[in-house]
Order: sequence, then structure tokens, then C-alpha cells
Amino acid sequence: MCFTVNINLTRNALEKRFGAKFRDPSSYRPGYYFNAFEIPELPVIQTEDPEVINLVKWGLIPFWVRDSKAASEIRLKTFNARAETIREKPSFRGAVKSKRCLVLCRGFYEWQHRSNEKIPHYIYLDGEPPMAMAGLYDDWTDRETGEVIQTCSIITMAANPLMEKIHNSKKRMPVILPEGTENAWIDPGLSGEDAVKHLKPVDEKEMRFHTISKLISKRGVDKNVPELVKPYAYDDGKLL
Repeated sequence: MCFTVNINLTRNALEKRFGAKFRDPSSYRPGYYFNAFEIPELPVIQTEDPEVINLVKWGLIPFWVRDSKAASEIRLKTFNARAETIREKPSFRGAVKSKRCLVLCRGFYEWQHRSNEKIPHYIYLDGEPPMAMAGLYDDWTDRETGEVIQTCSIITMAANPLMEKIHNSKKRMPVILPEGTENAWIDPGLSGEDAVKHLKPVDEKEMRFHTISKLISKRGVDKNVPELVKPYAYDDGKLL
């Protein structure tokens, strides 16, 4: 699972790292806390226009959904797409053929179960550079208003050994694409069958993490603050 991400990155940092320009730079807002259930807009690079960064709402609505009520219901189930089944699931099997994307972020959050506690962790790549998670997107037309809405999903898969320890309840992790496979994932010339071969767990040696405070789990407080990602030691002094 991956429902919360950190995108505290400047527009220039993202454009330089991925060699693409924001379609609407004035609309981009960096932040430490993006929660899928708040339906935020995420910066993505899509198969159809790899030189552009678009802002796309989190929670994929398949093109075939009939009305807004059904759209609101299904998007709560499509924040993530399981790599093992995306070519079979109705919500994703069309998108994986030609609507693949890179979801751009700096890191993500996950909780470790320890006895009766859930300890939040912040996970990122060595050096905390911008990263690309493998994603899918789709275009849905609201038949009542005619509005075309683009939405996306982050692909997850079985955890690598490090993430098995951190996310020890579900043992899943987002698919983080190495730089060498980012362009391949969104290559329109690849079939869905060939594209999914690039979905592999990132080497744990490339990953870094630390425990953070339970600020991230509190309700009714501002979480878009630097304190959210600062290391926080618990009573046992352990990270894992």
C-alpha cells in the first residue's frame, strides 16, 4: 500500500531531474504530506506527453464509469494498483496498455506494527533525490458536465526485505523505478505485457528510512510542516 507521500520539491528541481516542464507551473504546490483520501493532485509524466509534467488527481477513475456517484466510489479503491494483477483487473487493464505514468515524489510514509503500536516511518532514496513511482492514469468524462478528469494510481508490489520489516502487516511497497527504466515504463511503443516486466522492487541498498513522530497520525492538525519528516526516536531506541 502507498497512501501518503512527500512531494516537498521545487518546480525547478522536478523539471531538471526529469527533463520535463510543468504544463501549468502556477498550479503546482509542493508539500510534505499528500494523503490519497484527500484526493490531491500529484505531479505525473504520462505516456502520451513525456516532456510535460501534469497535475493529476489521485484515485483512478476508469474511462468506462457511467456517473459521478460510481466515480466517487471506485476512486477510493484505486489509489493503488497491484502489479501482479493490473493486466487482468477491469479498472487497470486498459490503462496498462497505453496510459502509464511516472508519479513524482521525494519519499513516502509507512507504518510498522510493534505490539499494540503503529510506528510511522519516512522512506526515501539515498540522498533524498526526486523519485519516480510507476503509475497508471485514465481519462474519465463526466456525462453531466462534459468535464474530462484525469486521475491516477500508484502501482505496488511485494515488498523487498527492508520494506517487509517496515510494512510488516501487508508487506507491500510502491514500485520505485530506477532512472534507467523510467522512460521504458512510459514508452508508448511497449505493450502492456512488455512494460510490466520493468516492475521490480527497488534494491533495498538504495533506500533510506527513519522513524518519525506520530504527528502524521493526528487529526485536525497541519501536517504540511518540516517537522513531519524529522527523525524521531521511540522509547526502545530502535528503527526496526
